[in-house]
Amino acid sequence: MDRKNFFLGMACIVAAFALFFLSKPEPRPAGASAPASQVQVAPVAPTVLSPVANTSLAPSAQAAKPVRRADAKSFVIENERIKVTLSSRGGAISKVELKKEFADVTKTQVVTFNSGNDESALAIAVKNPTTGKLEAVLSEFVAQPGASANSITLVGSLDGARVERTFFFGAPKDGETIEAYSLRFATKVIPVSGKPATSIWVSTGSWQPTEADSANQFLSVLAYDGDELTRVGLDVFTDSTGFFGLGSHKAQSEHPVASVAKPLLWVASGNQFFASIVHPRDAAARGTRTEVMVLPVPLEAGKRSLHAFASWETVPAADLSRTLEGDFFVGPKEYARVAALPDGQVAVLQFSKLLGFISFGAICKLLLATLGGVHWLLEWSGSWSWGWAIVLLTCLIKVITWPLTAVQMKAAKKMQKFAKPMQDIREKLKDNPEKMQKELMKLYTENKINPFAGCLPILIQMPIFFGLYTAFQTTVELRLHSFLWIHDLSAPDTVFHIGGFPVNLLPILMGLSMWQSMRMTPNPSADSSQKTIFLMMTLLFPIICYPMPAALTLYMTIQNLLTILQTWLTKDEPDVVVIPPATKKVKG
Repeated sequence: MDRKNFFLGMACIVAAFALFFLSKPEPRPAGASAPASQVQVAPVAPTVLSPVANTSLAPSAQAAKPVRRADAKSFVIENERIKVTLSSRGGAISKVELKKEFADVTKTQVVTFNSGNDESALAIAVKNPTTGKLEAVLSEFVAQPGASANSITLVGSLDGARVERTFFFGAPKDGETIEAYSLRFATKVIPVSGKPATSIWVSTGSWQPTEADSANQFLSVLAYDGDELTRVGLDVFTDSTGFFGLGSHKAQSEHPVASVAKPLLWVASGNQFFASIVHPRDAAARGTRTEVMVLPVPLEAGKRSLHAFASWETVPAADLSRTLEGDFFVGPKEYARVAALPDGQVAVLQFSKLLGFISFGAICKLLLATLGGVHWLLEWSGSWSWGWAIVLLTCLIKVITWPLTAVQMKAAKKMQKFAKPMQDIREKLKDNPEKMQKELMKLYTENKINPFAGCLPILIQMPIFFGLYTAFQTTVELRLHSFLWIHDLSAPDTVFHIGGFPVNLLPILMGLSMWQSMRMTPNPSADSSQKTIFLMMTLLFPIICYPMPAALTLYMTIQNLLTILQTWLTKDEPDVVVIPPATKKVKG
């Protein structure tokens, strides 16, 4: 493959990458398918949340008198990873503090789940039979005797029925591994009127949007039934004129995901790096079908988030009670951690798709697993261990692709030696394309030239590139980890600002190294179009990658430097005797 075809191929990569970067996940249509610390539980001051009220749900008409937020009591249970604050107002979770995940690079505050949301996580709601609207249960729940540092039971009432809510951290049994970011819960509704207990809905809670995800690409609610992943984003709750009118819609106040024939395995809300997942543990807890209602959450400063209420319609027990129990994961979307969770919860990573349908999920998982293994080997290197892991991963990828790239480079250098006879054939037979192709193929055959030798390396490197781009956008393992001058590998490597414009060094270095790498590429047939493509490549890639995570531009910069080294080390083909085209006159 000559340099022109090489550049055309690279231009296609840029175009595809631009489409990949500019596209974002679209919501599917509705209806698609550890030891605990020994700190004792004690009432604490009520948590003061955002003054912006969420009016999507009204206090339940079926519940007892609602409790004012200012009058609610709070209780704390915790383990080594999360600190859970529960409220007597509805007997649910007002917030969860992730004790080992810091909010920013200053590391003065930890990440807090459900901050700013007026509705508690795992809050109960019931559907009003008259209006069909969900109504929150905000009545008083009382802590029962026997509460400990890692377990508590709250009891309240709903339309005369007794409601028991238990929250606890599981203890390992028979070699079972308990996820440290998971809280086990059980809600039992015991009726007293002789009729089956009403079905309840529980909330996933919400997350604050991240600064890096300015387009809210990853702020969403997800629902998974074992086959299909349904995603609902903020765009559903925003007016849109569409693309030249195509796809325009009015903002919704609530978005139902229609009940499905089979129950959902889990429902989650999340942002770029964290997720909360409500996961009924077994088929009995999931019942026969599931309904989900997605709602916007107003936050301070005009920001918004999302949460969902989900209802698993379980079969009433012999005493006509209903019980919903399961695990509530609240933590970082670390690949190894969520991949170990059952029932496909790894899907919360939300690997983007090229053009909306070409998935790189498999290669993303492979690359993340490899990166995690490399980091495990380099943990001894200290605070820069994740940066060194990216460097070593880049070297490993280069070692694997080295033989193929060497074939490409040698073929290009060999073709460069035959540039003059190839040009002569093209000039002589420009009016007879069929004869020209035959003569070129004859020249290739007699001199053992493979014009397509450079295609395979590009085809192999494309999925690796897109896979890393996709994976590094949500790789929480890199979050707040520094390397060299980079403060946060999951964000751009801004070194300073000029008039409010961030100056990112790595994309500039990446562009310069790409320019030098292409400059060293053999040139079998130079023309003005190649120079234009060459310039376009070296300008577009740094511009497109400028706001990307530093981890991605670090990988690409090192990859370019290794390619420059390989080009320099690749030996030239020995001089050959060029067989000229046939001397006899060729009939047109």
